[in-house]
Amino acid sequence: MISFREAMERMLGEVILLPEERCRIEDAAGRVMRREVRADRDFPGFDRVMMDGYALRMADWEAGCRVFRVTGSAPAGVEEVAMDEEQGTCVEVMTGAPCPVGADAIVPVEDTAVGEDGRVRISESADPVVGRFLHRRGSDARAGEVLLRAGTVLGAREIGVAASCGAGWLEVSARPRIAVVATGDELVTVDEVPAAHQIRQSNGHALAAALERAGHPVAETAVLTDEAVIAEPVLAALLERNGWVVLTGAVSMGGRDFVPRLLEKLGCRKVFHGVAHRPGKPAGCWIGPGGQMVVALPGNPVSALTGLHVFVLPALAVAGGSPLPDRRLVELDDGQTALTGFTRHLPVKLRADGRAEAAATGNSGDFIGLLRSDGFVTLPPRSESGAASAAVPYTPWF
Repeated sequence: MISFREAMERMLGEVILLPEERCRIEDAAGRVMRREVRADRDFPGFDRVMMDGYALRMADWEAGCRVFRVTGSAPAGVEEVAMDEEQGTCVEVMTGAPCPVGADAIVPVEDTAVGEDGRVRISESADPVVGRFLHRRGSDARAGEVLLRAGTVLGAREIGVAASCGAGWLEVSARPRIAVVATGDELVTVDEVPAAHQIRQSNGHALAAALERAGHPVAETAVLTDEAVIAEPVLAALLERNGWVVLTGAVSMGGRDFVPRLLEKLGCRKVFHGVAHRPGKPAGCWIGPGGQMVVALPGNPVSALTGLHVFVLPALAVAGGSPLPDRRLVELDDGQTALTGFTRHLPVKLRADGRAEAAATGNSGDFIGLLRSDGFVTLPPRSESGAASAAVPYTPWF
């Protein structure tokens, strides 16, 4: 049995970077960028009006002008217009329009009144200021500036920036082909009524849902019998078709825990088996004969879901070209202690004040108890001094 830290280091050391592929921006949400996107122009590309109102010269206001003759209109989407050279003139402007050439101040429409002669009277309380309500050209980014870097996960903000740069095609990491496999003769499908000695298969559904929400759709799911001779050809076929295989169950040291022996028989190389962390001590990692990443997690639901979050999801992020995600640090209520010799992943509920309070399950089979938690904190093994950190890393459930 090795430490949780060493298990992570070994596993991440085996991760192979996924190939890159071109992807249309409409299909790129959740993908990982492999090449940077640069601004193709200044942002904004012109001095952009930010309020409906009137554009004028500040010099006219300072000279005492309070009534202005409107010489034109500047709606959004129309080329910029020029101010009239006559003192006391202004241009009606709309939000998003280019600022008229020669204007340097915007007065919001609510600070104005239009007389019967069509002239605009500016309220004394308007107090215009040069540049106010103007989004200056290049103030967000200059042409050529790197806006999105390789390794960025494409969310709504990133997609919006890419679209603004005209990046209709993006170079992204290919999606891994993932199989999720549950084991156990006691399992029946979700649509069946289990006998007293049976349970409905839930781990596979939970793990697949978490992977999907994390941006890694599952290619196929399967359920293996505990009879190794029957399971062998099924697992061999899964290894043939997938680059990542996540198993749950039959990974411990019991007489019917066949997964480690079967993986070895199928030519998989052990990276580790047995980790000093709770829940999920029997977890293991193997590399398949074709370079497949195989992660075997315990069958207890809390252990399986925790193992997916601490092992599989970080490894998939690295495979996609992303750095390991920064984990939020939270303060944990007193009374929850680390374990001697074991890393502890403790389910918690986040409070309104940002602190975390323990929401531990009854045991590693109490998956219903997970509904009381928002995620878990990771407590390193208790040191000899017994000193504890005030803040601990927090992982939300997917």
